[in-house]
Amino acid sequence: MLATAKGYYNGSKIVLNTPVDFERGQEVLITYTILHSTNQKASPSDEVECLIGAIPDSRKTLADYRAERLEKYAHID
Repeated sequence: MLATAKGYYNGSKIVLNTPVDFERGQEVLITYTILHSTNQKASPSDEVECLIGAIPDSRKTLADYRAERLEKYAHID
């Protein structure tokens, strides 16, 4: 499942503006975008550029990732 929550950094941790329910043992992948001040406008290409390289290119297909997740969580009680 893909979900999005907006929040802010308070100097020591990220605080989400909306409630998010997590389950014990749930794997979570977090990506973030640093938004410029309201005086500066970032173009969409700038936003995408900051994400390049954030997730390493492992040459895996989506089917490989799915099989990995199914195997990893097949026996969680």
